[in-house]
Amino acid sequence: MNILKKLVPIAMFLMVFQSCHTIECGDGTVEKNGECVPLAFVQTDGGADFCSAGSHWNPETQKCYIDPSEVCGKGTEVIWSEDGLSFTCESTGGPSLPECPEAQPGGPICITGKIKYFIDPSNETQLMTTEITDASLLNQMEIVAYDPLEYASNPSSAEPLGYATIDATLSAFIVTDIVVPTQGYVAIVVRDTNWVRDSEAVNWPFTGYAYKARAGENIEGSDAYAIPTTQLEVWETELSDFISCPEGGIYDCGTWIGIYREKESLNTIDGVLPYLGVNTRIPFADLAFIDKDTSGNYNVLTRGSDRAYTSETGMTMYFGAEVTTYFGLCQTGIESLCNDWEMNFPRTTQGGSSTKTLFIEYVNGDRINDE
Repeated sequence: MNILKKLVPIAMFLMVFQSCHTIECGDGTVEKNGECVPLAFVQTDGGADFCSAGSHWNPETQKCYIDPSEVCGKGTEVIWSEDGLSFTCESTGGPSLPECPEAQPGGPICITGKIKYFIDPSNETQLMTTEITDASLLNQMEIVAYDPLEYASNPSSAEPLGYATIDATLSAFIVTDIVVPTQGYVAIVVRDTNWVRDSEAVNWPFTGYAYKARAGENIEGSDAYAIPTTQLEVWETELSDFISCPEGGIYDCGTWIGIYREKESLNTIDGVLPYLGVNTRIPFADLAFIDKDTSGNYNVLTRGSDRAYTSETGMTMYFGAEVTTYFGLCQTGIESLCNDWEMNFPRTTQGGSSTKTLFIEYVNGDRINDE
């Protein structure tokens, strides 16, 4: 189900379009600098009922076309690609996030944030910073809120806490009326539009990031992180002969992506040995580490059997992750920031994953040396 669906009759669109422009353009095109150029197209085999928000069905091409006036709102301008087949909505000023309604004490909350790549595919030096602004990409995804611990424990029965509205004008989302779960975490999940439970990912694997939440306190500026299937395929190809999980690869198995950092400075920590609690080392065959190449790109995967601890990125992948409290100890005998850092068990964040899920989480520790 896509609660963002908003189908506007083509006849109405054309009537409005003609009243605002001196040039008349046909179905599936739009005026640009006095000429009619094609709109961005989205292929679908499902017909008109599967056109997503801001798009309309073209029976001749058997595709949904995206009308920029539907997805680019006030305070933005439409920026077309050189071939005229796609566009982005670029802000000309104004609010950077949708506005939340005022929360009532002890009541449901509102969450807003930007939509960002986990790793920017066009600039792999950028981690969790690049906003996704392409309207056609935003049109492929939906964002929902879950109780992350409920989903990790019972993925087949867990239901969303709420569905977000994506504002392509701001490259942002807003989800309202969220009842905060008892354990106080809300996960913001990116997934395919019209996602079906346990289905294969088409464009966006089911990827979650959890935030600490309290009833009656809105969370504004908490981002959603997206991993395209092209990135997942690269990872799975590189690790295909290594992962021991019986369900299969990174996604089928369910993978926790942990980022170890010092909680005050937010510096990522090298030399951390990932643990479950304080007593159980995660097996080498269930671990890989995301590292940088010599140019600073986050595109190197190091297997746990080749190196058992984090690099300067602080990032690890745990395949087949279970719901537990994650921890870390320092690798002995090496120079590392880990020597000035320690975990504060058992107050480290609880997390996990499940099949056909990627879950990103920071694991924070305390600095014990101020120098």
